[in-house]
Amino acid sequence: MVASPPSKDMAFESIAYTVENQVATIKFNRPERRNAMDTTVFRELLASLDAAESDPEVRAVILTGEGSVFCSGQNMKFTINATVDSREEYQKTNHAAQDRLRRLEKPVVARVQGHALGGGTYLAVSCDLVVAAKGVRFGMREIHAGDHSGGAMLFSVGLARSKEMNILGRFVEAEEAESWGLINKCVPMEELDAAVKEYTDQLIALPPLGLKYSKIGQNLALDLAGFAAHRQARVGNPYLFLTEDGREAKRAFIEKRKPVFKGR
Repeated sequence: MVASPPSKDMAFESIAYTVENQVATIKFNRPERRNAMDTTVFRELLASLDAAESDPEVRAVILTGEGSVFCSGQNMKFTINATVDSREEYQKTNHAAQDRLRRLEKPVVARVQGHALGGGTYLAVSCDLVVAAKGVRFGMREIHAGDHSGGAMLFSVGLARSKEMNILGRFVEAEEAESWGLINKCVPMEELDAAVKEYTDQLIALPPLGLKYSKIGQNLALDLAGFAAHRQARVGNPYLFLTEDGREAKRAFIEKRKPVFKGR
């Protein structure tokens, strides 16, 4: 069940939602957990996006995080104890949040003030425009959690670089992410808010219907090109978390030690 849409400036358990000067800001608000994701976070993200879309005052949306991390991806303490059913619900709401960001009728700017890892990278690049601070890292870290991320980012950075991100799980610094075309802009931290505002000011000045149908057209082209096919290519991923190696990867992360994998 999806949480009820918030009113202006209403606080959630895991997300802060505010509206000011025609811009809705959605902020991951669990810095003590490095803004890690679980089903509750995705449900609240969906509800806040619904609120922004239905509010006639809102012309643009900012997605950001509180603290030093934008989003660290899956909450290992949640996924290590997940059942098949709870993991399936997690994946369902995760994919729904990514799709909602991409298909929202209003433009979304990601303000990436800290590292965006795993699902955090997915969510950031699901936005229309992405601005990151220098020193920020992006990374598809699922392989290090005993899972895999298939062909994610293939459309953004090409086959060779996508393999580096997905097979090696390597970090991509914000400067490199900009040069790869993974994000739009990398700026010093002290210039981050100004760079985001430059984008939102431009978006607010544009015709809302034109923006809406621009997004619809782009998403239609992406759908026809098979943009979301990497999800179907993630064969075995729904059950990898149940394997010995899957559990070991998550235990090792929680216990802050090197994992020992056995191929089981």
